Amino acid sequence: MEYHVFKKPRIKNGKKIYKWYYYYTLNGKQIQKVCKNCLNRSDAESYIRSLPPLTEFKREITVADVAENMFLPKSNHLERRIQLGKSIDLKTIIGYRSYIESIIKKWGDYSIEKITAKEILEYLFKVERSGSWKNSYIYTFNEIFNEALWHDCVFVKPILPNFVRNSKKADIFSTEELQMLFKEENFPNKMMYLFFLLCLSAGMRLGEIRAVRAKQFIFDKEIIVIDGFCKQNGVRTVYNKTGSVDKPKFRLTFLPETTLSAMKDWIEANGLAEDDFCFTQNGKPIRSEYAEAVFYRLLQKTGLIPFGKGKKRLPASDGRRLIPHSLRYTYVSRMRRMMTAEDLKNYTGHTSTAMVDYYSRRSLELLLKSLPESGKQAANTIFI
Repeated sequence: MEYHVFKKPRIKNGKKIYKWYYYYTLNGKQIQKVCKNCLNRSDAESYIRSLPPLTEFKREITVADVAENMFLPKSNHLERRIQLGKSIDLKTIIGYRSYIESIIKKWGDYSIEKITAKEILEYLFKVERSGSWKNSYIYTFNEIFNEALWHDCVFVKPILPNFVRNSKKADIFSTEELQMLFKEENFPNKMMYLFFLLCLSAGMRLGEIRAVRAKQFIFDKEIIVIDGFCKQNGVRTVYNKTGSVDKPKFRLTFLPETTLSAMKDWIEANGLAEDDFCFTQNGKPIRSEYAEAVFYRLLQKTGLIPFGKGKKRLPASDGRRLIPHSLRYTYVSRMRRMMTAEDLKNYTGHTSTAMVDYYSRRSLELLLKSLPESGKQAANTIFI
């Protein structure tokens, strides 16, 4: 039988009374309803016999129906992401697929048209995860709601607010700490010394420093052209963070004279061609995991952070969060001492609509005109 009757107690006027209900299962979800005007089991069983067969109900589209093929290779969903200009980077796809599987496990049997923002938020309020994790969960749910369009679902999309990110920002280094850190003998080799020296000198992200090639240095202009980064798997982009092939957002940065001279000697001593990476392991760009390990050993060796057990990264003794990205924060704060916020903004980031003639003298001359001369003096005070 598709329908099943049962009774359960209710309190009315201080007295316990029993009412008759029936339940059925639709799309894997149990649904309960009252047997109207039924006083006993006989009435209830007669009532359910008068109900239409469940096959006459329109099948509800579930969260699992919509999400099961999302973020999978060669899926229609990924094809649509390509045409909409959304990322299909392997790391991105793998990451969001894990959220899809988590959502299906929790919400798979729910009707996509009936699930509410309240239900989702109540669940997230109880989950002990970071604000960043919850925001990615919400982003994935919004992707599912958008995908429901292709299943002919018509409903008001729930509005899901973002959670506050509770991760602590990176802290900066003092002058004394920089002088203590940047001694070549503190590093496993000269390459890693130059790797982090350049990272600080140009305010570069870890992915950008891994991607540096010899031709990015314009020595007679005392600048470096930052025009791409290495992804986690080592593949180099032709655009900077938040950019794209059409809008790469490359930038020019003055370098301190000491860093510039050291990099020129390194390139010449190793016979690097224009397209060669400056920092490599086994012919490939330095892995981010290796660079991070070197950096944390440096902090431990110089006493800035205590030694942790296993792979645990401990904060500095004064509670500061010192990570590779701290070098970029340090760079910005030190350049700011001699430059206005507006000049520093123009100095560190420029948007271009094409990748043509990146390294042509004409293009560089035009960009150099937008950089205030104070940037050159500021660059030489980074370590002071």
